[in-house]
Amino acid sequence: MVEHGKLSGEYNIVDEDEYDLFDHQVPIEEFQNMLREDDVPDEVCVVGLDGIFGDDDAVSELSKLMDRQANTLENRRPLPAIQFAVEGTFQRRQRDFELQTGGDLYRLSRIFGPQIERRSSGWLTAPF
Repeated sequence: MVEHGKLSGEYNIVDEDEYDLFDHQVPIEEFQNMLREDDVPDEVCVVGLDGIFGDDDAVSELSKLMDRQANTLENRRPLPAIQFAVEGTFQRRQRDFELQTGGDLYRLSRIFGPQIERRSSGWLTAPF
C-alpha cells in the first residue's frame, strides 16, 4: 500500500505540516539541475516551490524542464517518487488548484499542468 504523499510515478504536492517528507530534500534550483542532468533520485522532496511563484521566468523554466523530462521519468524503473513540500493550503478554482500561502494565491497548473488531482486536503498529485 502506498503511503499518503509518497505516490511513485507522479508529482506529489503536499502540505509539509501534514505529511511525512522524504529524507532527501533539495531546493528548487538543485531539482532543476537534476532534471537537466537526468539525475533524479528514486525518492526526493523538493522544497521552496512557493518561493518561485513571484518570478514568472522561474516558473516558466521549471515547467519547461519538468515537461521535457516527463517521458524519461515515466519510463524509469522503478518509477521515482517526487514530493513538492509547500507551506499553505490548497484551494480549488474551477478546474485548477491554487496554493494559498500568506495572503497570496498561486495557480499550480502554471507548473504542473491541468491534470492535478486532489488525493486529500493536504495532498495533490500531477502526472509527470
